[in-house]
Amino acid sequence: MPAHASGSEPAKVVVRGRHDPSTVVVKGVRDPSAWFRIESQHLIVYSNDDPDDVIELVNNLERLDAVLRLYLKPFLDGREALPKLTLYFQARPDLPPEIGAVDGSTTSLTSRCASGTLAFTFGQAKSWKLDNASLLRPEDDYTLMTNFVVYADTFLYRHTRIRAPAWFLTGFDAYFGGMRFTDDQMLVGRDAGTSYNLLQEIDEGRTRRLRFDDVLHDRTVPGMFKVGTNGYYRQWEFLARSFNLVHYMLSSEENRNKMGKYLERVNEGSDSADAFADVFGLSGQELDVAMWRYRQASMKILQVEVPDLPRAHIEFTRLSRIEAGFVLDNAALKTCPAPAAGKTLLARVQQKAAQAPAVDFAQITLARAQVEWGDPLDAIAYLTRAVGNDPYDPEPQYLLGLAHAKLADRAGPDRQDQLAAARASLTEAALLAPEAPDVSYALFRIALMDTAPADKEIGRAIDAWRHGHDVVAFARAAALAHAWLGDAAGAYQVFNTLARNKWDPENAAWATRWLARLEKGVPRDELLVAMRGERTAVPGALSWMHDRR
Repeated sequence: MPAHASGSEPAKVVVRGRHDPSTVVVKGVRDPSAWFRIESQHLIVYSNDDPDDVIELVNNLERLDAVLRLYLKPFLDGREALPKLTLYFQARPDLPPEIGAVDGSTTSLTSRCASGTLAFTFGQAKSWKLDNASLLRPEDDYTLMTNFVVYADTFLYRHTRIRAPAWFLTGFDAYFGGMRFTDDQMLVGRDAGTSYNLLQEIDEGRTRRLRFDDVLHDRTVPGMFKVGTNGYYRQWEFLARSFNLVHYMLSSEENRNKMGKYLERVNEGSDSADAFADVFGLSGQELDVAMWRYRQASMKILQVEVPDLPRAHIEFTRLSRIEAGFVLDNAALKTCPAPAAGKTLLARVQQKAAQAPAVDFAQITLARAQVEWGDPLDAIAYLTRAVGNDPYDPEPQYLLGLAHAKLADRAGPDRQDQLAAARASLTEAALLAPEAPDVSYALFRIALMDTAPADKEIGRAIDAWRHGHDVVAFARAAALAHAWLGDAAGAYQVFNTLARNKWDPENAAWATRWLARLEKGVPRDELLVAMRGERTAVPGALSWMHDRR
C-alpha cells in the first residue's frame, strides 16, 4: 500500500545501528500520522505505539515463530506456505464498535473468518529489549507475554490440526507465552503468568481443588468468574496443572516423541486420560506423585545459547494522516461482521473515502465495503483501474473477482459473462498469491455456481483449508469437498478436526453428524447440495483475552 496520498514515492532508507543485527527499511511519507505498517518474514503489523518498541516486538515474534516451527515440526506440512499473520498493536484498546466492545481489562482479540485471521493486542506496560544478564529476571513484561500467548495460540490453530485435549492447548499457550529471547540466547521453561506460584501453593497444600486426572478429563467450568470464587481458583489451578503436564511432555526428546503419539491417539478419538496412561504409563494417584517429583527435581527454567536465532527483516512504512483514518475500518471489514455492522461500516467508509479520492488505501477499503455490503457494481471502475495500475497486487484482483461473482449471483442476462470475469480475476489473484486461502475459497464458491463443477475447482476448498486450518468456513467446505471427490480419508481427517474442537460445539456437532452419515453412505448429489447450502457470509469467530491480574 502506498505511504502517500499522491505523487511519487519518497526514497527508501536502510537504517542500521540501534536495531542491528536486524535490517529496517523505512519508506518516507508526506503528512505523517502516528500509525505505521511493519512487514517482516511472517508478520504484517499496524501500530500507533512507539516504533522502537514495536520493532523489538516483531523481532521477538519472529524468534518465537522459529521455535514453534522447531517444536511442532512433526505436525506441520512443510510444503504449505501460509499468508503472513496481520497484527494490530495499540497502546490502549480503541477499536471500531463493529468489531466489539473492549474495556480496560481487554488484552487481546483474535478474529478468524473467510477474510483471514487477524490479531489485535494492546500494550500492558512499557516493553524493553532484554540482554543475557537480565533474561532470568521475574516475569513482569505483560505486553510481551500477551503477544507471545496470542501468537503461539494462533500458530497452533493455523498450522496444525491439533484441537484436543483442552488441557494441552491451555498448557501450550502458557509454555510458549513464557519464552524470552535476546540476540543469541533463549529462556525456555517459564510459564506465561503465575503457574509456578500456583504449583507452589499446591505443593504447600494451600489449594488442591483439582487432581491431574481432573485436568486430563477437562473437569473445569467454562466462563469468567469473580476473583476469589471457587470457579476462579479452579480455572487457575487447571492452567497451572496443564502447564506442568506440557512442561513434562516437552522436557526430553523421548517425551516429545511420546507427545506426538499421544496427541494422535486423542485426535483419533481416544479418551484423553486413557491415552496418557497408555503412552506415558501414568494415571491416577501415580500421575499425581510423578508430577510432584518432576516439579521438585526436573521442572527447570533454562537459559540456553542459540547463536542462530533469526533476525527480523523489517520494512517500515509510516502511514499518512488520511491513510491512518482507514486502518481500523479496513480491519473491521476483514472480521466478517454481521450484516447490520457491515452496513454501518459501509456508510462510514463511504463518507470518509469521499474526502480522499486519490488515496489508494482509502479507495481499496471503500471497494471492499461496497463489494461485501453494498452494490458491487460501484466498486468495478476503481478496481479495474487499480489492477491496471499494478497488475501484480493480488488484493484488487481478488476484490474485482468477488464483485463480478456477486453480480453473477443476481442471475441477470449477463450471468455467464460475469462468471467468466470473476473466474479470470480470481485465477490471476491465485497466481499472484497462491498461499491466500480467501482466494482459493472464492474460486471454490465460483465453481459451485456452475451446473457441473469440475473436480479441480471443487478442490480449491481443500487448498483454502490447507492454508488456513483455523477458519471454520474453510474446514467445512474442505470436508464436504473431500467427500464429494471420493477421498474418504481426507474427509474423515477434516471432519474429525472439527469434531474434536470443544471450543466450538456448534461445528463439532455438525461434523459429528456428518461423520455418522458418511459411514452409511451419502449420494454425491446430496454432497453438492450441502456445499451449495453453506453460507457464504459467515460471521467471524472472535476470541477475547482479558487481564485477570
